[in-house]
Amino acid sequence: MSQKFNDEPIDPKVAQAMVDAYAVEARKFPKSFTKCVWFPAEQILNIAKSMSEGKYDGLRIYFAQYTDALPEGVNAGNEGKNTLLLVPTTLNVGNGEEHKDDLGDIGNRGQGCPDTCEGTDL
Repeated sequence: MSQKFNDEPIDPKVAQAMVDAYAVEARKFPKSFTKCVWFPAEQILNIAKSMSEGKYDGLRIYFAQYTDALPEGVNAGNEGKNTLLLVPTTLNVGNGEEHKDDLGDIGNRGQGCPDTCEGTDL
């Protein structure tokens, strides 16, 4: 099911209210609280390049939590913290217009805040 793409930015006041609403709930669980996750441009551009080449049709972002089995490159001490998984998708031809996850190319390893919060404005 395709929907019309809306790339209009969200008003900063609305975005701030959304972040604040999330924080009220998330801070009930201080061990896992993560305000945001920063990903380097190179990682995002690599995903975008694969999309522009037709390999992927979109990106699904999963909310996740680190376990004791940390991915390589993730610092110790992140166990139990919230994170994001970047999962590219392909059009699942023959099954409507559903998007299928490519589980062979899951991205992660962003820098989480409260550990790295410099520059956050929301």
